[in-house]
Amino acid sequence: MSVDHRAFLDATLPYLDVVYQVARHAAGDGQDPEDLVQETYLRAYEAFSSWRGQNMRAWLAAICLNAARSQARRRRRRPWEASFGVPLDAFPVADAGGRYADDVADVVIAGLDAQAVARCLALLPEPQRVCIVLMDVAGYTAREAAEALGCPRGTVLARVHRGRRRLARLLTEAGVSYGRP
Repeated sequence: MSVDHRAFLDATLPYLDVVYQVARHAAGDGQDPEDLVQETYLRAYEAFSSWRGQNMRAWLAAICLNAARSQARRRRRRPWEASFGVPLDAFPVADAGGRYADDVADVVIAGLDAQAVARCLALLPEPQRVCIVLMDVAGYTAREAAEALGCPRGTVLARVHRGRRRLARLLTEAGVSYGRP
């Protein structure tokens, strides 16, 4: 079955920024987020004619996460390749509707040291890190994150809760202040 190029672009391009945010945080050492986004869109294009879901954003995030895992497995099989960490830039925080709000949490997050946050986030177990990235960075709802990850909504909520607590401890140990002197 051939793919309607216009339909594919109309359905997927509105989520390019969200996919890039997920890719930035899913990309491990030696991975380039732009390459991961490209791989995501190539895979999505190949599978678009058979896609029957209702949530394009969750589908693209799932593809991006799977592509990142595949690339990580390939890199582990080739340990002689050099890997370089990509620093995390300051990232905007979107609400569930994809809008950026000026609330207290945004102000606090904006004041944190982005590199320290990236280092601490990288120390979290992958399931917790991915759930936090999807919900707190990319602005997914728990339902959308669960759909993207293929797990129950309660599992996502539990991982986010445990991950946030652990991240707060790691940030405190790293000396990152939360706006307090």
